[in-house]
Amino acid sequence: MTASSPSNSTQVTPLQRRAIALAALTQAVYLVDSIARKGLADAEDSRALIESIFNDPAGSDSPAEVYGGIKQLSTGIRISREILQGKSMPQTKALMSYSAGLLTIEQRLNKDHEMRSKLGEGMARIDKQKHYFGSAVHPSVCAAIADLYGETISTMKPRIIVRGKSEHLSQSENTRRVRTLLMAGLRAAHLWRSNGGGHLTLLLRRKAILRELELLQKSISLD
Repeated sequence: MTASSPSNSTQVTPLQRRAIALAALTQAVYLVDSIARKGLADAEDSRALIESIFNDPAGSDSPAEVYGGIKQLSTGIRISREILQGKSMPQTKALMSYSAGLLTIEQRLNKDHEMRSKLGEGMARIDKQKHYFGSAVHPSVCAAIADLYGETISTMKPRIIVRGKSEHLSQSENTRRVRTLLMAGLRAAHLWRSNGGGHLTLLLRRKAILRELELLQKSISLD
């Protein structure tokens, strides 16, 4: 077992896929909350998530490949574990609220053909920008993703209301970063649902998913 994949010799199980998707979703909302409260978000953690927006999960053996490997999700794995273990964290309520909102929106988006088409057309345009600038995290690319989020996902209900310090949220750059990371969180929510995850999965399979997260964290430490 390596940090680039849950397993190189055995097939990735649906449960492992769900654990990876959960880690990605958690990492996305954790970074959103960090920007809202502190005005900061880890650059490498953000990069892996933003790049995932452009990666096709259908062409990957594991959701981990969408993020460039398990190691890129180490923050999400750690925070997911702490939440499932019931550890007290000041941001837990906000993270769970943002995650639930993204899961609900993704579920509704899956049934809204017109909105999915608009989102797909927008991402196709932004993908060309990404190739032109040579980076998914180029400011112009992130701004385009944020604008697309505002034109599409922000119009859906329930709207995700990010709460934090006005001194940070009032800055346009932070608004763009938050929206870009929420778009990445939506991608993770899609991976979660497409691999059998649902709103009740964490309640019914909490211990099993926690075990998978512990294995993923162990694989990173052994790298």
